[in-house]
Amino acid sequence: MNIANKITISRLFLIPIIIVLFLLSPKFYNVLDQSININDFHLPITDLVAGVLFIIASLTDFLDGYVARKLNQVTTFGKFFDAIADKLLTNSVIVLFSAAKVIPVWIGIILICRDFLIDVLRMILASNNVVLAANKMGKYRAAIIMIGLSILFFISYKNFSIVDIGYLYGEYGLINQMLLLPIYVGTILSISSAINYLVISKKALIKQTNE
Repeated sequence: MNIANKITISRLFLIPIIIVLFLLSPKFYNVLDQSININDFHLPITDLVAGVLFIIASLTDFLDGYVARKLNQVTTFGKFFDAIADKLLTNSVIVLFSAAKVIPVWIGIILICRDFLIDVLRMILASNNVVLAANKMGKYRAAIIMIGLSILFFISYKNFSIVDIGYLYGEYGLINQMLLLPIYVGTILSISSAINYLVISKKALIKQTNE
């Protein structure tokens, strides 16, 4: 197994660790409640470790591709498992954050359904020997969503224990809406890139349905 594929496999191993840590945190089952406390701000140790591991895993998503191209180690195994590891990493965290109400449920639904739609589109086109390559908008979307999710591991409205939340704190407060900005932008790009993929593939899809 080459270096690039080892990096991809390491990302797969990090995913269940991140999931378990978040499930044990106060934001979920509250099994481990140790946290770093600064006045009304509380950062659970589980979230801190899970967030660091998520950032490392996200960086490997860019590193394995770079190493594969740099060392001429591009393989079918690497392409397949890189895509799987990427989707498992982001979608697992999106599901967890949606269930814990760290991000709005409707955003989680849009992001996961978009991924499912693009995967189905790619399979349909592949059966007709048409390759749907990732475009720049899709790549920007993936990077922005990963940045947004990384931020929310460390700070969201759930990290504050303020009774009088006012217009600043709380789920719909200004601070949380600012923290969610990358996720909002990523969601808009997700919808835009999905439409773009459908437009690009229109002719191939029409041809496929007429056969």
